[in-house]
Amino acid sequence: MNPTEVVPPVILDDRVEPSLDAHGLYMLRLRYLARDHEDRIIEEPRELFRRVAFALAEAERRFDPQLGDAGVLRWADRFYRLMISGGFLPNAPTLLGAGRPRGQLHACFVLPVSDSVEGLLGALREAGIVHARGGGTGFSFSAVRPRGAPVATGGKANGVVAFMRLFDHATDLIRSGGTGWGANMAVIAAGHPEVFEFVRAKAGGDAMRNFNCSVLVDDTFMESARDPATRAGALLREIAAQAWATGDPGLLFADRIERDNPVPPLGRLEATNPCGEAPLLPYEACCLGGLNAAAFVDPKAREIRWPELDEAAKLGLRMMDNVIDVSTYPLPLIATATHRTRKVGIGVMGFADALVMLGVPYDSNAAEEIAGRLMASIARATHAASEALAVLRGPFPAFGASVSASQGDPPRRNATTTSGPPNSTIGPIAGCSPGIEPLFALSYTKQLENGDRLRTLHPSVRRIAHEYGLSETAVCGMEASGSAHELADVPARVGRILVTAHEIAPEWHLRIQAAFQRHTDLGISKTINLPHEASVNDVQSAYVRAHELGCKGVTVYRDGCADRQFIAVGAEQREAVAGDGQTQRFTCV
Repeated sequence: MNPTEVVPPVILDDRVEPSLDAHGLYMLRLRYLARDHEDRIIEEPRELFRRVAFALAEAERRFDPQLGDAGVLRWADRFYRLMISGGFLPNAPTLLGAGRPRGQLHACFVLPVSDSVEGLLGALREAGIVHARGGGTGFSFSAVRPRGAPVATGGKANGVVAFMRLFDHATDLIRSGGTGWGANMAVIAAGHPEVFEFVRAKAGGDAMRNFNCSVLVDDTFMESARDPATRAGALLREIAAQAWATGDPGLLFADRIERDNPVPPLGRLEATNPCGEAPLLPYEACCLGGLNAAAFVDPKAREIRWPELDEAAKLGLRMMDNVIDVSTYPLPLIATATHRTRKVGIGVMGFADALVMLGVPYDSNAAEEIAGRLMASIARATHAASEALAVLRGPFPAFGASVSASQGDPPRRNATTTSGPPNSTIGPIAGCSPGIEPLFALSYTKQLENGDRLRTLHPSVRRIAHEYGLSETAVCGMEASGSAHELADVPARVGRILVTAHEIAPEWHLRIQAAFQRHTDLGISKTINLPHEASVNDVQSAYVRAHELGCKGVTVYRDGCADRQFIAVGAEQREAVAGDGQTQRFTCV
């Protein structure tokens, strides 16, 4: 039986229901619950999670032929319970496609772009196929000759930015064709002759609206950029100026990324998925998922239940490894490359909620310590789970050429196990804050892709209001302003715990990102929020500090710099940056 066409039998205990708030239920109904040919919803949330659980559990049968239906049922029950508890969810494509015909369960891919018409148009064709199947794509354009360079026919090259416009237009056509999805990451090396034009590609309104852009820089570049008179100094200044104006480009730190390349003989990591948390080789995909940190907090003891977190991380790793085998793939080359390294990226969501439950401000030494300890625990658990799976199923095929093999480490099933996805879709489904971002606002109205507006008072506000005995006047004040800052009815200690993104200094955004990155195999999706009045120097300083702290990349967003906004804060409907912290930087988890 094809595991993507499984009709799940009755779960072991069908009385266990998923707990969803209004926002989570809305998200499922908007995009993920199955529909008939007349676009009517024909699936309940419980049935969605059963469908996913049984599709992933079918992979168990491949490695244990003696398992039988009862054994598959037991694994499905474990996967089902983990998901409906809100403790862990696989990425959005898995929720959407698992158990359905031609289920494509990966969110993000990297495609190669070579310096020829055939190579460029071939990449465009492959991207179209990926987008039509619901995926996002990352490209390195570093090999493409610059505009005006001679070509074999005697003419002149169109250059990187011209072809990016073609890719952008094609993405628009595919989106209008009904997928509702299409996102790209364009990366170019700092030494490319067309890099200044690339940096300015998103200036002027809706230019390149289907692209995130990042410049790949190395340690030598960052050292040289300390002198503003050098080319590196001028380029970094221009990058900061454009990011100040548009939110793009970001930076990727090549040497830091390469230090974590698990299999260097396969090639350098020169591109990422659209949000930057997955540096990948050409044709690789990465299956991503999120552990809800808040689900493992004991609010009375103000402590994380570490053993439960570890067990959830181990089971989540097994689910994600199964995704690789259950998924269909948009291109044979993608299937081959993905199975060769079996990269998985489990990260965190609900971090801000967890801090609120622990009574810890986001911008504090305690939060930085919790971030490091949390991700270190997840890394240990998922690495151990991957080693255990390697015993049962064999290591990833390229393990013999890996850094781990050269160091004599135990074989692993997966070249990577951890990442830092934005989790901006599965976070709301799980009823928690997205990714590792701070609370964006305490109250906001979100403009959804179908035109609907969804009003939300963050659950943490009600929780902490009850805990500290705040008045209804205080709650209404926070709902109206989207903040607890300087409200007379809100004690200062409560305001510190409910600190929001724009009340947090860039240094703390970066320190939290770096704390997670130290224990993460892949990268981290995190936005460094700056106030509207921030300067170009502030943006540039954030880039420099991110490099000093050992981040693999950095995205800076100045409040109000983009024409298109997706969030209004509080009852006053003040325009602001998107609640997932990414704004125009597209997300795919």
